[in-house]
Amino acid sequence: MGDALGITIPTNESSKLLGLDKLSEKLNEKLTEPCGIPFSITGPLLETEGRYFVPIGEGVFLPVQYDNVKKIAVIGDQNKAKLIHGTERRVGVSLKRGYNQSEEKVGRSGMHYRYLVSVYEMVENEKKRPVLPNYVYKLTGCQGSGNIQQKRAIRFGGEGGIAFLEINRSKEEDSIFSAMFSPLSNLEQGCYLALSPIPLIPKHGNSSHISEVTGLEPFGGPSSVRGICDERSCKVKVVRMGLGFSEVYKSRRPQILALPQGTLLEVSDKHGSNNSKVLKVLYSLGFASLLKVGDELCQD
Repeated sequence: MGDALGITIPTNESSKLLGLDKLSEKLNEKLTEPCGIPFSITGPLLETEGRYFVPIGEGVFLPVQYDNVKKIAVIGDQNKAKLIHGTERRVGVSLKRGYNQSEEKVGRSGMHYRYLVSVYEMVENEKKRPVLPNYVYKLTGCQGSGNIQQKRAIRFGGEGGIAFLEINRSKEEDSIFSAMFSPLSNLEQGCYLALSPIPLIPKHGNSSHISEVTGLEPFGGPSSVRGICDERSCKVKVVRMGLGFSEVYKSRRPQILALPQGTLLEVSDKHGSNNSKVLKVLYSLGFASLLKVGDELCQD
């Protein structure tokens, strides 16, 4: 979004996490004028074939429905339909034109390379088929879209990646989007599913144990984390993830610790946001987005 709105941050500016705090400030200026209401991004949901899918494990996404009576999101039966995300290793070759004074293209000697491609497959009724889902986020703010009024191509994530960005105005009442929350808001008691990684900060050294990090205060502490759950058990995972390439800072950001997508948390009491400025910046940019789900998911 920073690239789409024309935001640039000089690489010689000293900034925490390579410009994320300054990016948050500039996005807030562009997206919330004149009301001054801080923006936040929550998500993503994966949308394809008219259905929304949410992470429920490593590379596994299940269809989700919204229950207008219970006011919660209800996750579907993975035996009926699910999305599977994986990677394929492919081989490419660098080409050159004008070989021997002609227009033909030929492979450059010794310029073969390998690269990874993300692949999504719909698994339904024991059959697989490739799909290309959309990533859908909720943008909360006063004006909400800045100058982005239609679908446009933007540079995405470095390495020559391209994405299409589109912003639509819609009401969230009685929809799944009203069940999406940021830790910047007060979290009511209940069971939540992490739609995006939950960032953590080690209290000392390189510790990665869940009892030796900060960042779980908005959810009630380490005891609130159920973990990644399947039909047999739940397992708490702390992963190391990169923050990607910044198109507005023109540099690759560092790695951080995080609880992965699909982590279940059970919030027992009402909790507010963390006091850490770094974490608040990450929250405003979409990290630790949560979906309110049926409490039975945390009780199985």
